[in-house]
Amino acid sequence: MIQASARQLHPASEPWPWFWRRLGLGWLLTALSLASGVAADRPKAAVPAPRVWGLTTDDPTLDTPRQIEALKALPHRTTLRVVFDPPAEGHPTATDYVPATQALATAAEIMGLPLDSSAMASMDLPTVRRRIAEYLEALSPFVAIWEVGNEVNGNWLGSEVVPKVEAMFDAVTAAGKPSAITFYYEVAPPKGHGLLPWIDANFPKGHRLRKGVSLVLVSYYEDQNQGHRLTPKELGRLFRGLAVRFPKARLAFGEFGWGGGIPAAFSTRSDLLRRMYGYRVPSVPAFVGGGFYWHFRQTMVPQTSPDWEVLHRLQAQAP
Repeated sequence: MIQASARQLHPASEPWPWFWRRLGLGWLLTALSLASGVAADRPKAAVPAPRVWGLTTDDPTLDTPRQIEALKALPHRTTLRVVFDPPAEGHPTATDYVPATQALATAAEIMGLPLDSSAMASMDLPTVRRRIAEYLEALSPFVAIWEVGNEVNGNWLGSEVVPKVEAMFDAVTAAGKPSAITFYYEVAPPKGHGLLPWIDANFPKGHRLRKGVSLVLVSYYEDQNQGHRLTPKELGRLFRGLAVRFPKARLAFGEFGWGGGIPAAFSTRSDLLRRMYGYRVPSVPAFVGGGFYWHFRQTMVPQTSPDWEVLHRLQAQAP
């Protein structure tokens, strides 16, 4: 989640869980299509990967039963980012999150976030290593994919960002789990923090994250970018750039909402929901949608809320 700075305000024990099996099948079809194109006189079009519908809960322990009800009532099974907060006076610990995460895993595929961008600067590298080990041990049976870095190119994350991300990635990989990483997109980024240039400077060609990350996500907050709405040209340029740098990964939006406070007007919220969940990038077969709306718990619970109805309609209209 974006944080105030000098410039800005801001599940599964199976080896191949549902989330990964679904994406893996789509990518297998793509590979077969490409392979057949080698033998044919003319190339075959790549098969788009299956769509992912993403939401975020910033606290799985609050109102958990109604969060579960809202997730189960959606037409498509959702991938839910679960934010695990850093401890204050010893709590919460990883085991504190087990009951809620286990329960939510019955209703959604869980993407675990052990270290949000807002907390990165507060932890040194040894603490990050201990933290990811603790969370993997306690929660791996219920987490389908681990987010090993959140908004990692943001200018508020402090020092040793890359070693911290590498430590989490290495631990998740050693545990045999797929990983995700989220980058932060700005229309006019501070020097040294532009999304694609930052990747090139910090994860150069051949870096293990480029080859090993399974899901690459983009965080974008319109209200932190003077209300700018992304254009098809921007989307194509951004996600084509990511596809070149992470050729084995699926690509998606990984976070959106409001950094400056949730608007009271339903029309404002519904417009953003329709826009962000409606984006398509036909030129990039690896693009799988995502979204991961940050305010699921606040505006889509209970399932009778108008914002939940918007997402329900969008999913019901999708293939």
